[in-house]
Amino acid sequence: MKIATLLVLSLSMFAQDDGLALVRSLGIYDADGSVLYSAYVATENAKIGGVAVGSTVPLGSRFIEAVDAPAGAVFEGVRDNVAVWSFPEIGEDRMVGPFTFRVKPDGAAPLVAEQSAAVSFQTPEKELISYNGSNRSLVPLEESGSVIFDQRETIDATGKNGPVAVGKTGVILFVREGAVRTQTTITFDRRRVVNAELPADAEDTWWCAQYQISISPQENAPSGAGISFILPTRRALPAGLRVSTFAHVNGNEWRKYASTSPQPEFGFGGFGCASFGFNNIGCSGGSNCLGLNCGFNTGFGFGFGVSNTQRLAGSVTGSQITSTTGITTTAASSIIDGSSNTIIAILIGFRP
Repeated sequence: MKIATLLVLSLSMFAQDDGLALVRSLGIYDADGSVLYSAYVATENAKIGGVAVGSTVPLGSRFIEAVDAPAGAVFEGVRDNVAVWSFPEIGEDRMVGPFTFRVKPDGAAPLVAEQSAAVSFQTPEKELISYNGSNRSLVPLEESGSVIFDQRETIDATGKNGPVAVGKTGVILFVREGAVRTQTTITFDRRRVVNAELPADAEDTWWCAQYQISISPQENAPSGAGISFILPTRRALPAGLRVSTFAHVNGNEWRKYASTSPQPEFGFGGFGCASFGFNNIGCSGGSNCLGLNCGFNTGFGFGFGVSNTQRLAGSVTGSQITSTTGITTTAASSIIDGSSNTIIAILIGFRP
């Protein structure tokens, strides 16, 4: 029986959810109203070969096209409503993906945020592993949202200083206690990425997000080391990519902010942004500033980009994710955490 056929069967029959590898999936609304579904595979402590990855085309949608896949993957088509890719091998402690396809919602049924997916492989032993997805509805993110806080900074549901959602934008914000002295409002406005409007000299950059971020009153901008945030990206990305940050004010030239190597006290380091959680980038400010203490209060536009070469490779090790984010992890742990535990750890940071 062919691997693709096994994958199709696995999505309607019993298959184990643990073993030498893990598989996960998620959906993201694109700007044109279509939806991008992406699958990821992570290995544990062994290399696997003869790999096939499948993800179901959800009810209430029509398959449009295959969009992204790691270098070396071959799209085998859609079989019995399952999008299938073949892949030669995946090394130990490695995450590959995204395997992405586009669908057009037809309104017949609500779409879910996480679609069922499966991975099969032939070596070192034949195995079939599935992920059942979730019943959580997929909804478009809002374009703009604000958070109001004071000297106690962002307060979570438990009444403690912690990360909070910025409306229904998908943005998560954390401001450390004592970063401002009076009531402050921070607003995130997501802008549609238009390559022609972004820095032309940013070689090998794929733009994953663009935002206008402002603080009111302007004199209340918190220090860079006191603020961190998570931003949704326009497509799913490989985890553990370092993110370049460019900013401009009032139509002035774009300025690139330098990044530093990770340091545990800030999660990403004195300053830095990285991709994680499949369709998020996380940023921590610091001495080199993310604009937060050097002009952010005037209403900067920010462009966030990753290396297109690394994005297209679509393959990272657990140690690479650790090096980029400053958080000790493995490929398997990263795929399990998704965008929950990792977000909290990065935003709050480690305390030596």
